[in-house]
Amino acid sequence: MTTMSLRDLDAALDQAAALRASWQLDAAEDAYRALLRHDELRPRLLTEIAITLAHQGRGDDALAAIEEAEALAPADATIAQNRLILEKLREPEDPARFLALHRGFGERFVPTRAELFRQVPRRTTGPLRIAYLGVDAHTALARFVPMLATHHDRARFHAAFFYGASDAASIGEAQRRYPQVAHVSVRDIAPRDLAIALARAGVDIAVDLVGHGHGCVLDALAYRPAPLQVTWLDYVATTGVAAIDARVCDRWTDPPGASAWCSEQPLRLDIPQWCAHAPRRPIRHRADHGSARILGIVNATNKASPKLYALAARVLARAPDARLRVIGVAGERARVAALAQIPGELHARVELIDRVAEADYHALVADIDLALDPPVFSGATTTLDCLHGGLPVVTRPGTLPHTRSSLAILAHLGLDALVARDDDDLVERAIALLRDDARRRALSARLPGLVADSSLTDPARFMPVFENALRDAYRAALAR
Repeated sequence: MTTMSLRDLDAALDQAAALRASWQLDAAEDAYRALLRHDELRPRLLTEIAITLAHQGRGDDALAAIEEAEALAPADATIAQNRLILEKLREPEDPARFLALHRGFGERFVPTRAELFRQVPRRTTGPLRIAYLGVDAHTALARFVPMLATHHDRARFHAAFFYGASDAASIGEAQRRYPQVAHVSVRDIAPRDLAIALARAGVDIAVDLVGHGHGCVLDALAYRPAPLQVTWLDYVATTGVAAIDARVCDRWTDPPGASAWCSEQPLRLDIPQWCAHAPRRPIRHRADHGSARILGIVNATNKASPKLYALAARVLARAPDARLRVIGVAGERARVAALAQIPGELHARVELIDRVAEADYHALVADIDLALDPPVFSGATTTLDCLHGGLPVVTRPGTLPHTRSSLAILAHLGLDALVARDDDDLVERAIALLRDDARRRALSARLPGLVADSSLTDPARFMPVFENALRDAYRAALAR
């Protein structure tokens, strides 16, 4: 066996990562697998392979790879954290397993290490100081974060944005656009040092926007730099970390009695937990498809599970004039995984489209008549964008919060007809809408106005509800 130098190994790993970042997923998988002969790297390589498989829509294979990696390196927190993220792809969902894995991670890797906030004198007057941690951790957050700068009641809250990945130029631009809040880079700062800085700054409420995703700050919050620490927005699930007091949610994702599936206290809003700047509304038009109706799968491909494809196939089988369009299928193996769930006689009516530029994506979505929401990890940003463009979305919520995001959005808008009770009901509702052109077009015409006239895109409606929930939770935290 040829021995590679450390420099060559690093270069090979960088090349594999670059291939995945450019969505050359088949080549990336091959590049990682070619290095598996290096036993000392096997756990890390299996983790990278698992992430790549997830992007290909191969959730079961991804789970098998990450479980093998964790078995080989049970003390590796990064591998364990990726296991938590990939656990969202499990079908059928297993709420008890999901919660146990997250709590186990918190106990093993992120135990509460201090209560730094008690070492700092607390102010008794003035606005609460609130730190939003990880504002740049995910591209979708850019749609949600600006309102936190522009619509906080500054008589009640002083906000600061903390960036873990952005460079100085990007943060400088943010400062120019949003001078209402402080902008702080915490790039390359150790967790304990970040916690000390938050405590010394007198932060009253620390809001984690990332959960276990890229840019995770849970290690810093384990030192409890703030009296109230909450998680919100990107992860849509429990962290399992004892130092996180509450999780911002709503009455649909976490109905009363659902607290058993999170380690935090549910900070339950009476409106959906999302408010985003509306995208520029895509032009709704229909290309000439003859009598065909187009069913769409438009979410991130890691959410495109076998069950989702199987449900789409059931709809196609009973709607012979319908076609299926799936956007973002990158690579031949992703295509094979998708088609494996669809009977061969239906393949001619399936359109698998690779990743495309944003403008092309919106044009492709605009030709779709009805979208299916992924059952393993329900859409929020994508569902909002679809509805705002006049595209109906049918969902079948599960038990865990991250399977219920579209439910919250649709129920709040009074669109209960788009919420299915189970898989069979979803198929029936989808078929009925595809067959009834007049009803579907009338619904499509209503959707943009419903979204625009709601707290989902109106910070003036959302922020007072959000602020009151935070203030009440803060008072309760001080009273404990």
